[in-house]
Amino acid sequence: METKKYEIYNYWKDKAITKNFEVKLWEACTTDDEAVKITDFPDEIFCWACEALPYVTADSDNIKTLWNHDHFLDRAHIFAKSKGGEDTPSNLFLLCPNCHVEAPDTTNLQNFYAWVYYKRRFDNWVLTCKKEFEKAANIKRADVEELYKRWERLSLNLDTVEALRGQMAEKCALHGSAISMSSKMMSFIDILLELTEE
Repeated sequence: METKKYEIYNYWKDKAITKNFEVKLWEACTTDDEAVKITDFPDEIFCWACEALPYVTADSDNIKTLWNHDHFLDRAHIFAKSKGGEDTPSNLFLLCPNCHVEAPDTTNLQNFYAWVYYKRRFDNWVLTCKKEFEKAANIKRADVEELYKRWERLSLNLDTVEALRGQMAEKCALHGSAISMSSKMMSFIDILLELTEE
């Protein structure tokens, strides 16, 4: 039987990865560890490497239900399954499909943890979105600075962000098994221009 996502979450929820690529309890970490907490947002579904959020989650306030009914994240093996890695919570990490493809297939756990640490610090979803947003603006020959000014004019809260994500999802189609970042960013620019039309 497949390990449930909630079991994986429950194992990792109080852990962190240090700058030396060691796993420690979050509460035992010091500032010298420069640790990243694995579940920064304990009541939210998100990729534990890039921190991308799903477009749709289960309609529930129960954390166990949310994790077990998630269709966004993959169960990724830390110690590669093809090399004997087990299907146990301690050897599974919850990653978005893009990160799952990118993650190292390894027998050296520190390589996996080093990759996660790097993703969280230097290649996370927010930084990727910014880079892809600017790329999409250049493709569309839109003024990036003007788009940022329009973005600032929006009154954003959790509800408006969810509404924007829903509009983006409606405008995009699957490319293979995922929605491409170019589709997301170009549709977001279209929505941003519509919402802030002068």
